[in-house]
Amino acid sequence: MNNKKHGIITGAGKGIGLATVELLLINKYSITAITRSKSVKLENLKKTYKKNLEIIYYDLSNINGLEKMFTLIFKNNKPSFLINNAGTRSRNRLDLTTNEELIRVNNLNYLSPFIITKKYLKNIKKKDSYTHSIISITSIVGPRGFSELSVYAASKGALEAGMKSLAIEYAEKNVRINCVAPGFIKSSYFSNFKKDKPELYKWTLDKTPMNRWGNSKEVANVVEFLVSDKSSYITGSVIYVDGGWTAGS
Repeated sequence: MNNKKHGIITGAGKGIGLATVELLLINKYSITAITRSKSVKLENLKKTYKKNLEIIYYDLSNINGLEKMFTLIFKNNKPSFLINNAGTRSRNRLDLTTNEELIRVNNLNYLSPFIITKKYLKNIKKKDSYTHSIISITSIVGPRGFSELSVYAASKGALEAGMKSLAIEYAEKNVRINCVAPGFIKSSYFSNFKKDKPELYKWTLDKTPMNRWGNSKEVANVVEFLVSDKSSYITGSVIYVDGGWTAGS
């Protein structure tokens, strides 16, 4: 893959991940896209960007196979950025949450991106002349209290806290590490949420100063900024893409 920069994106089959893949390809980046489920839209992008898009189908909650898979990825490419986007939602009271659900959510939202990031950092060569950028998609839910979201919040909060510490640890090693924390975004679950939970949907609008949900491309734009050299002096930050939710709460 010969192009401007090469990078890895997880959770690339839909929503924010897919929008980010598309935006980066348009801007002449090359991508290794990892997704669990078959994605027609991703496969269509492959037809257009043959040399610049590699698709790997893998369930990242299977953390035991991550080291082997990423060894193969690094063998064939020299990535300069990593975007930890894959994640899963979980909405329930803690006393009604099974231990299996706790493990599943934390495997995908916290342990998986940390293992991948560790593998990425170990792969960096001292002779690399370019800056590496690692971006993790967290959530406004992480550092705040939301009813029935304790498990999800804990996983995203842990990811955000860990990435801030890594940013300090690797600041002198030509690695920038940041988080992007979306608010309510019109991703794959939006239509059902609006239909099935009308009162809760109205509450989210009332809590958002811009009085609307964002779209995936609005998050992708921020991710692309953090990948690019335009953000060369930014590390250890969390950028909120939430229509003003955080400022108003």
